[in-house]
Amino acid sequence: MSESATIDEIISKIHKSNLMFRIVVVGNGAILETTSRLGPIQKSSVSPQTGQRLVTLASQDQSFEFHIKIDQVHQVHFVEKIKEERVLDDDDGNDDGQNSISHKIMRICRFLNQNGDSICSLILADSGPEAVEWFARMKEFHDGICKEI
Repeated sequence: MSESATIDEIISKIHKSNLMFRIVVVGNGAILETTSRLGPIQKSSVSPQTGQRLVTLASQDQSFEFHIKIDQVHQVHFVEKIKEERVLDDDDGNDDGQNSISHKIMRICRFLNQNGDSICSLILADSGPEAVEWFARMKEFHDGICKEI
């Protein structure tokens, strides 16, 4: 199986998971963040402007579309990162400055270009047992998938 087919397979599995993801795309001068399921529509096409292969994941009414330029994806990493969040302890209604730290595990699918720069990150928004198990399987079988450069 070619690495391109494997990246297509990863995207297909993300789509079929029906899980919610926080989608983060950083571009020159702008950052896009949104939370959505990546589907139910999935289709492949070729850009008429560039000739590059695209995979589109879209909502049913296509008011939300996420296009991935498959030929530019050279690696996919599945990363677990612990994020500390400060939680205000407000049991008595007074802000007495007492805070606690909460730890949240972020489960991130990172799509990287051939230079190792981020194309996009898909942060798993669900932390339930089925989502955690799905992410662990993806990490075990697909982490670090690379194309020949």
